[in-house]
Amino acid sequence: MALGAGNKPLVSAEDIGAANRAAEKAAGRFVSFGQAVKVAGDHFGAGRLDQAEKIARQVIEAKPDNSDAHNILGAVLFRRGQTEEGLGEVREAIRLNGGIAVYHANRGEMERKAGNLEAAERSLQRAIKLQPRSAQALNNLGIVYFDQRKYQDAIDTYNRAIDLTAGAYAEAHNNVGNAYRALGRSAEAIEAYERAIERRANYPEAYNNLGSALRDLRKFEQAEMSYQRAIALRPDYYEAVDNMASLLIMQERYEDALRPLSEILKAQPNRASSLLLVARAQMGRHSIRQAESALKAYLKQRPDSAEALIMMGQICHELDRYDEAVASYEAALKARPNNIEALNYLGVALKSVGRMDDARAAFMRAIELQPNAPGTYSNIADLEKFTPDHPLLKSLEEFAARDNGKFADRFISVHFALGKAYDDIGDHVKAFDHYARGAARKRAQLEYKETETADFFDSVEKVFSAEYFANRPYEGNPSQVPVFIVGMPRSGSTLTEQILASHPAIYGAGEIKTLTYVLGAVRQRYPSIPKYPESALSMKPGQFAAVAKMYLDTITERAGTAARITDKLLSNFYFVGLINTLFPNARIIHTRRNPIDTCLSTFTKLFKDEMAHSYDLTDLGRYYRRYEALMAHWRRVLPAGAMLDVVYEDVVANTEAKAREMIAFCGLEWDDRCLAFHKTERPVKTASVSQVRKPLYGTSVARWRKYGDRLKPLLDALGLDEDGQPTAGLSKN
Repeated sequence: MALGAGNKPLVSAEDIGAANRAAEKAAGRFVSFGQAVKVAGDHFGAGRLDQAEKIARQVIEAKPDNSDAHNILGAVLFRRGQTEEGLGEVREAIRLNGGIAVYHANRGEMERKAGNLEAAERSLQRAIKLQPRSAQALNNLGIVYFDQRKYQDAIDTYNRAIDLTAGAYAEAHNNVGNAYRALGRSAEAIEAYERAIERRANYPEAYNNLGSALRDLRKFEQAEMSYQRAIALRPDYYEAVDNMASLLIMQERYEDALRPLSEILKAQPNRASSLLLVARAQMGRHSIRQAESALKAYLKQRPDSAEALIMMGQICHELDRYDEAVASYEAALKARPNNIEALNYLGVALKSVGRMDDARAAFMRAIELQPNAPGTYSNIADLEKFTPDHPLLKSLEEFAARDNGKFADRFISVHFALGKAYDDIGDHVKAFDHYARGAARKRAQLEYKETETADFFDSVEKVFSAEYFANRPYEGNPSQVPVFIVGMPRSGSTLTEQILASHPAIYGAGEIKTLTYVLGAVRQRYPSIPKYPESALSMKPGQFAAVAKMYLDTITERAGTAARITDKLLSNFYFVGLINTLFPNARIIHTRRNPIDTCLSTFTKLFKDEMAHSYDLTDLGRYYRRYEALMAHWRRVLPAGAMLDVVYEDVVANTEAKAREMIAFCGLEWDDRCLAFHKTERPVKTASVSQVRKPLYGTSVARWRKYGDRLKPLLDALGLDEDGQPTAGLSKN
């Protein structure tokens, strides 16, 4: 939370001069010790700390019992960061003369800064008793209450200070706003900040705090204007710049956030808060290496930051450095043993590497600590085989019973977990009802523009026409290393990759977004290149070559000398034409499954990435039809042998034959280890992580028949009848 001004030490030249007017005369150019201390106070007020200290020490040397000199020396030392030494001098001033309010006020502020809140409270209360009309002492006591999280006491004390100044105390109004914001009363906080600004028009702290309160209410445009005003008033107000960057990151405006952060880091290269925000922004724009670099710099300063260690774990997990990811999450838990986020991420990482029992233990610990953490139930549900008496089932049912439509987003993952639980039990009616409730709530959070999606599909087909391939704009990189696995989610793609990756010459890279990233990097280098797919018509051969090289360099960095590397980002089906342009010798494997089972399995999964079309059966069916049309287009225009269709049901029915076909398609000799794919100890990050650790089973074939007429909207959108056959006028693909 950004706190504004209002907590200055109460040393002033006037107070000190008045305290010792009748002091003894001293040698030198000062008429009296009182005049000497007044001059020291003047120097302190002007920021000339060396001069102030020199005079104060001279007075103390000549007259050790001069309390004013001890007080001002304490203030000087405190200002320099020598907190204990400063406190010692102010305590000595109080010992010599305990009846001066300003000494107690100064001690209170110093004790607060040193973290001694009870001592600070006692000192400030003493100052107020000695000088009841000291608005500044009351304001500072309010700050102590704020630091003690006694927010209502803080508000009451600030208001006493405001009353003493007839409402003119801008800092106290600002601090009232901080206390209201801490109580979650953002609207009242905004009113308090505006009162502060009314009393002081050029008050950067109040504008900064106002921006944060507006951000809390998701009034992003007004919040941005407030932060901009704060920064305009004080260009080196780095806290406000950080807050502005945080606001921009919330809106996924990562590039906009990075610009001011880079300016801060030019001036202060090691500013910790800015480095952490840079890491968040870089993660948001998928610049993982840059994010890691910023985090490493941050962790050098704050190695026990649980927040940063969790982020580092996410980066390592993304980069397939699983042991490092687990170690980072464990370090975060060492710093904060009951951190729910760290436990959840640790469980996910342990699932990826096949340590299912350890993953379950991490999730169960999270549930014990926070039974109302819905995401944890979703994470653990895939690991469980639910029975009617499973203890987690009761917890899930009790959680879901509180879903009254308010705060609906909290219940999304719980409904998906309950759907899975009832499926395990065999109560498919209840299962589907919970899937549908979870999907409806998820869909309400997302925006899906079906017309724009259809236009995108059309533009891809238009660009990558038969004429395009007859007049290729680039001869292509000859590498045979990449193997792209594309298709719809839940179509058997993870099984396919697991079979392939069981071959010693194949590295399974999983769902990597490398192609998208390198396309973005080339567009950043050459801003004149339009977005995909039109980019394929404007790129020059050298630019295609740059994309191909960057892609290969990135994937081989992970896989070393593997003869083949699988890229299982399924949405690469959009890029099949570009893939063949870049790598004419690359293998493309298209995984397929019964369309109803594919869509049903998609509908019943809560995905990490937003897939807005997947949470409505009608939209999902229409999207599937459009995807099928694009895949048919690729079959028509691609060179013969560029793409292999692998049907999930065929793999289940005759695993060895289909596995041999895939290995041969990749240009490799057969290896029997491909049939023991469930024993392959490779990390898996997809939604099928628990299934690939088990031998092949056929229970997912024709799963859709268990749900009866609840799937009618999907069947209608797919153009299929109740038996799964094409309706009149449609042909089966």
